[in-house]
Amino acid sequence: MKVILTGSTGFIGREVLEQCLQNPSITSIVALSRRDLPRSNPKLKTVILDNFLEYPESVAREFEAADACIWCLGKARVPDNDTARKICLEYTMAAVKKISDIGATARRATKQKFRFVYLSGGAAERDQSKPLWFMQDYRRVRGEVENQLLAHADAYGDTFEVCILRPGLVLAKERNFVDVVKGLGPSVRVDRLAGAMILRALSGGGRQVVENGEIGS
Repeated sequence: MKVILTGSTGFIGREVLEQCLQNPSITSIVALSRRDLPRSNPKLKTVILDNFLEYPESVAREFEAADACIWCLGKARVPDNDTARKICLEYTMAAVKKISDIGATARRATKQKFRFVYLSGGAAERDQSKPLWFMQDYRRVRGEVENQLLAHADAYGDTFEVCILRPGLVLAKERNFVDVVKGLGPSVRVDRLAGAMILRALSGGGRQVVENGEIGS
């Protein structure tokens, strides 16, 4: 199985990458990154991409024969709403549209759907008119990403499926004092979250939106 991965230099993405490398069912990993990864493995190919809004032909070719994408690219804190929309919404949907265009005919013929696994967050709000008390703009942007992904999966249901994971606080694998405090609220350990994302990339199907309490269950 061939998997596209983003965000592999981040806290969650690094764990996803490590588990992908260890999983025998995954034979090829294409990691989209702005810089080289400090990791060498025969299964891993790092593709340098300076602009996540544009995919030159040399990069698009790497998407051929891919079965799934695990999208971990994003930032928990952004300086303004325009930056949040660019990173969270525009980057994600640019990739989705490019991936959907590549290999769609072959997927229809084989009745195989491309699986897009998206890392969202428990505070994302899909109801764009709902009053919010904190991080209003950012939460609405994350919710809008979910809305557009679900709409895309509905429009391209014969070739594309999406799974959105909405974790609460993401804790380190090793228990520590800070995580004890964080763990008082909705939370999940990073290795469990990564494993859940990979499982959905491998198997597909199931619920389109997975809440924190359902991750890994």
